Amino acid sequence: MIALVRGRPRLLPTGARAKVQTGPLCADDWHWTMLDVTGHERLQVVTRGKPGAPELVTAGTDVCTAEVRATAPAGIRTLACDGVPAS
Repeated sequence: MIALVRGRPRLLPTGARAKVQTGPLCADDWHWTMLDVTGHERLQVVTRGKPGAPELVTAGTDVCTAEVRATAPAGIRTLACDGVPAS
């Protein structure tokens, strides 16, 4: 997940350290992950695809996009739109 986010401009500040806080949590072929980014807000990541080759759907502090609301399985939609599990 971190490599996917690092590959996208402006998702992770240059030199920012990130680690997986929660996840990936999966439903069907969708995945939701929470990253801790040192010195910045936590970053949510939503992906789709096979576990070994996920494709980025969206990432950021608010990942409740139209695509997620309309097509994600209920569990992923709940995490992305209604809140995150306690750590």
